[in-house]
Amino acid sequence: MSPPPFVFSLLILPLLAGMIIFVLIRRPREPLTWTFTGIMVGLIIFYLADVVLFQPSLSFYTGLDWQFIQIQGANLTILSALFLNYWLRDKRLQRWEWSIVGFIVLRMTTVMIWQLSLLRPDAPAPCLSLYGVPRITCSPVDHWVFITDAMAGICVAVLFFSTALQAVEPKRQILRRYIVWATALIVVGSTSLQVLTLVGESGLGVITGQPATLLAILVGLRLFLALEELETGIRFPMLGWRVVVWFALVLIAMMVDLTWGWLNVPVWTLLVLAVGAAGGAAFLVSTLVRQSASVRADDESMSAAQSDSSDPITDQPSARGLDAPLRLYLLGPMRVVLAGETLPNTAEVWRSAKTRSLLAWLALRREAGATQLELVDALWPVGLEFDATAERSSLSALRSYLSTLRRVLDPAGPRGSDRFVWHEGERYVLRPDKVWVDVWQFEALAGRAEALLALGRGDDGLACWRQAVALYRSEGLLPDETYLPAPLLEPAREGLRQRWLTGLRRLARAEPDTGRAADLWETIHRAEPLDQQATVWLIEYYRRLGNAGGLRVVLQRRRSAEAEMEAL
Repeated sequence: MSPPPFVFSLLILPLLAGMIIFVLIRRPREPLTWTFTGIMVGLIIFYLADVVLFQPSLSFYTGLDWQFIQIQGANLTILSALFLNYWLRDKRLQRWEWSIVGFIVLRMTTVMIWQLSLLRPDAPAPCLSLYGVPRITCSPVDHWVFITDAMAGICVAVLFFSTALQAVEPKRQILRRYIVWATALIVVGSTSLQVLTLVGESGLGVITGQPATLLAILVGLRLFLALEELETGIRFPMLGWRVVVWFALVLIAMMVDLTWGWLNVPVWTLLVLAVGAAGGAAFLVSTLVRQSASVRADDESMSAAQSDSSDPITDQPSARGLDAPLRLYLLGPMRVVLAGETLPNTAEVWRSAKTRSLLAWLALRREAGATQLELVDALWPVGLEFDATAERSSLSALRSYLSTLRRVLDPAGPRGSDRFVWHEGERYVLRPDKVWVDVWQFEALAGRAEALLALGRGDDGLACWRQAVALYRSEGLLPDETYLPAPLLEPAREGLRQRWLTGLRRLARAEPDTGRAADLWETIHRAEPLDQQATVWLIEYYRRLGNAGGLRVVLQRRRSAEAEMEAL
């Protein structure tokens, strides 16, 4: 004997509740968060009513009330879906799309008023469904209800497909990837459930409807995460093929339980869900542990580089900075350390990755700072043609993000705190006495190293270069930056890279032919495969050692670089 259909509604309820908590925690103040939440709250009401309606102790008229509640849950889901389309389209719907919205709202209002009239005590007694559940409407009236329900569902699907086609890039690509599939799953699942239930094949309807709903919910969650990643630049780790395998196992387990069943309980579905929950929790914990270990290792390596007791230059900037209230690491993935604690790269802290981009651009501008117009041109460009409305909007966005930045950096300070971001006229500057930036430190050490070498103080100059090289990360300047335009960022990125290579060459030439020198030349060759001196040195080194593998790698790396140059 297979478990009754409402059992699978019980399985979907905790998934929906967990998703609501997840999206509210990640972005609690965003309109899209509330539209997603509205959709899932409506589904919770629908599936909770489905569970209640199948309880044997339920009285007839209480069952009618719960069926009305179930219908309102479906209406809330549809209304939230309409708001979702509205926000995804940047509040711009075409006239025919507004006609669809009007039809759906009018249909909901009319049907709800009519159904309320059927709940009066003096109303004619309704009939029972195939399961013995009281129904508000009976044939032939229900046919019209089903027809209008189907039309409303199709209209919502049309709106979603239109949104996926007409949304602006890069949002359009995300919507095409996820929203089309989620909408198709909902339409197919709900249609098959209604049709098969009407013809008396309710078991088959549940087999097709419930798995489709489950997949649509999970695809919707991935859509939410993709939109969040687009807005904030903060990526959420996914399990890749493991999630696909788990989806398939959930579907198979649900079909097995619905078809054969065991002890009237969905044993296999519960087992697969439990394994998936445990695996997901273990993955997240391990990810957090790795990230924490990486941050600690970076801090330790940076501290060692900056507080090297063997450094003979004690009056240089390398001995300072560790006690600065604010430390910014722009070489490699951006990190912000405030009062000794690394601020997490989450939307709850920063609102958006653009807030960090604003901070990074101010740091790259150093003591010169940037005016309002320069910041707007970098992060909120208004285009070549003058547009007063767009300019006002960009300036308003800049002021909003500056306010957010100041709140993040000085949460206990007054509104508009200038503790770290100093404002004079229209120019904004990071306070050098309060802020330490690895790029500033790198350039100061590199400049001092070259000055010492020019004065003939070779050992001191090389010591400075060692500290500068230790600060640099192989990923380069802000490798994950998405908002700062390339024409602004690339010159600084390439300039720092070339200066780093200069330091490596200085250190490599000063080393004897040892493993340490080989490591330096290898680093240079990986960064610049066409570097002639690095290529010659490594070829001779590997030939002396008889290391055919190392020699082959060097030659292959150079040939690949030459082929790329020819292709360009």
